[in-house]
Amino acid sequence: MMLKMIGGFDDNGEERPMTYRRLKEVAQDLVITSTTPEGPANLLDDAREMFAMSFYRYPMVTGSAVFSIFAVEAALKLRLNNRDNFQANIQRATQQGLISAEAAEAVDAGRQIRNNYLHEGKRPQWTLGQAYPAIGASFRLVSERYPEPVGPGAG
Repeated sequence: MMLKMIGGFDDNGEERPMTYRRLKEVAQDLVITSTTPEGPANLLDDAREMFAMSFYRYPMVTGSAVFSIFAVEAALKLRLNNRDNFQANIQRATQQGLISAEAAEAVDAGRQIRNNYLHEGKRPQWTLGQAYPAIGASFRLVSERYPEPVGPGAG
């Protein structure tokens, strides 16, 4: 399946072959901040690895998306300091202004994908181009909840 995919373009506009290394490079652009708690950081790191490993087992791209959604769930629980279910935490985070209504809608869509994957074993059939923005959105949402320190004394 991966033989017919291209891995972007080089500086001369030539197609780059799709390789594990290329997917690994792309996945490294997904940022985990130094302030992200260990649990969500581990889940995000696993999501990055699974994205690259999808070169060898394509359905792992869906697993990567699901793990990134797990990280969002864990980050919200920690930020809100409670044990409520994911849906309740999405609503609470929106009410407290931690996430926008638009982000909440996207996170809730991710929650539903997660539920279908976990409870029914159903996974969406995504291309890398469809999955990567969804995964990236999870990384951004977590990094926005746990930003890098700024200002004097920031490390």
